Amino acid sequence: MNKYRKKSLLAPTSQSGFTLIEMMIVVAIIAILAAIAFPNYQQYVIKTKRTDAMSEMQNIASQLESRKLAQGTYSNALITGLGGNFPRQGPTLYVITFSPNPLTSEWVITATPQANTQVINDGTLTLSYQNVKCRDSICGTGDEWNQ
Repeated sequence: MNKYRKKSLLAPTSQSGFTLIEMMIVVAIIAILAAIAFPNYQQYVIKTKRTDAMSEMQNIASQLESRKLAQGTYSNALITGLGGNFPRQGPTLYVITFSPNPLTSEWVITATPQANTQVINDGTLTLSYQNVKCRDSICGTGDEWNQ
């Protein structure tokens, strides 16, 4: 017997690794999961940015009332340093403005989404002196900003 026998070309051999079909199945599963997860993630990011803007509007309203108590009257001097671009650093997502001009006791704070941003289709946010919150045409004193 020859200990250096040639292997037959037809003899089955043991192979390890993945077949093309197995790889394609894995790629298809990952694509399906990504197709589901990515839009949900985008909506989460938009909601987080809206929540940040709402928080900023609540802070501005609080500062506005504190300044009014200190000065005893409403005036445009009360809004100095408040509002403007939001966020203050990075790309502007919302512009926060006040009405009426000149400022009165019946003020309204408005956050307008800027063009070419993720939040452009998210709707304009408003907050009134009566704590009425609106997101586009949905208004109330509850959770209307998140509708």
